Amino acid sequence: MKRHFTATAFVIDSKKRVLLLWHKRLQRWMPPGGHVDPDEAPEDAAKRECKEETNLDVEIIGDAQDDLFAGNPDEGRMLKKPIAMLLENIPESKERNEPAHQHMDFLYIAKPLNEDQAEEITDESDGMRWFMKKEIEKLDERTEIFANVKEYILRTLQ
Repeated sequence: MKRHFTATAFVIDSKKRVLLLWHKRLQRWMPPGGHVDPDEAPEDAAKRECKEETNLDVEIIGDAQDDLFAGNPDEGRMLKKPIAMLLENIPESKERNEPAHQHMDFLYIAKPLNEDQAEEITDESDGMRWFMKKEIEKLDERTEIFANVKEYILRTLQ
């Protein structure tokens, strides 16, 4: 089975709300995200996808970790540590002529740098809004949001 690298950003604003888009094909509320381009780091893909889908510039927040390159920055740099890495089963899509495949998804927390400028600018979604934790808790896992997406949001908004 083919596998693609993807990156997803849970954008949390200053009011502790998460930004979600209504995904047309999947018919679920989803955070911004998408495929990692060739030669692109996953955290950079998450930032790019946020900009492309919501017009937001974001800062990717990674878990604290020792900088193994601190003494020798010419050797490289530390990547942001994702909150999770998932292997997701993606069903066949006849409309897009795509066979079933898997996504190796890097999940990140992101802070918007221009949260007042959020706007839906992708044709893959049909609606965008900020959700409070209480609103996420009420979303139906069978018809409105995937269970794993809901769980990560609730863990993040604690």
